Amino acid sequence: MKKITLLYILILGFSFFPAAAFQGGPLLYLHAGFGGSLSLPSISDASLKQFNKDAVKMTGMTSSLLIGGEVEGGYVFDSNRFFGLSKGHPFSALGVFAYIGMGQGNTSQKVSAVVSGNTFDTFMIVDFTPVVNFGVIAKAYFFHNKLALGASLGGRIITDFSPDYLVYSTDPNIIKTEVGQIIVTEDMMKKMNPFMFSAATVIEYGISLMETTDIVFGWYTKFNLYQPKYLTAPPSLAKLARDNGGDISQPFPDYWLNSLDFGVKLGFAFKL
Repeated sequence: MKKITLLYILILGFSFFPAAAFQGGPLLYLHAGFGGSLSLPSISDASLKQFNKDAVKMTGMTSSLLIGGEVEGGYVFDSNRFFGLSKGHPFSALGVFAYIGMGQGNTSQKVSAVVSGNTFDTFMIVDFTPVVNFGVIAKAYFFHNKLALGASLGGRIITDFSPDYLVYSTDPNIIKTEVGQIIVTEDMMKKMNPFMFSAATVIEYGISLMETTDIVFGWYTKFNLYQPKYLTAPPSLAKLARDNGGDISQPFPDYWLNSLDFGVKLGFAFKL
């Protein structure tokens, strides 16, 4: 409650600063992002049986807090100068930017199986650090560049070769709680796909601190399309699959591990 009260006080305090100062030209953003990710796995029943012959469903879960940062640079085209609109028009500018950043990634999955008539759930959480984000973004600015609505296209690359994992289940007698690292071997690097396609939307509100600097608050959502090609699992789950007649060493072309990221941004915009 104290943190929320402090946030309200800060927002109210910044609201007394003048309107956003920049009207166009080159602009540099520095963002820090705080949010989460919802895994959205998709796999056929036949492929799922290769992982666990008793499995009936694979679903996703939400991650814990994920933190990242981005640098964004580009040009803002003033609507009065470039589009001939009046200075008081609500649409004030159009910006085009390129961005690159680093942050944390996560996949959180639940595999449900029916064993002896009883439902049995296995949970696997994998954390990646770092994940590299890159792409382009276009923003429409309104109300003297105070409000921005943006859409971006880009990609993400998983560059963590020893991601941390947590495995637990509803029956520790079958699968015990386990933590460790998945070691990505050279052979796995050649086979697996580390690249994701990303599409995002953002809403930003800028408050002028001085003539060339704004503080920026924002909200983002990002959909990541990802086909890893192979199922990855800790050694204990891979052994369980083999003991039950499964084989996860083969490629799974119908396996998708998409995700939906969401959260808030806090940063600065600098007129260059």
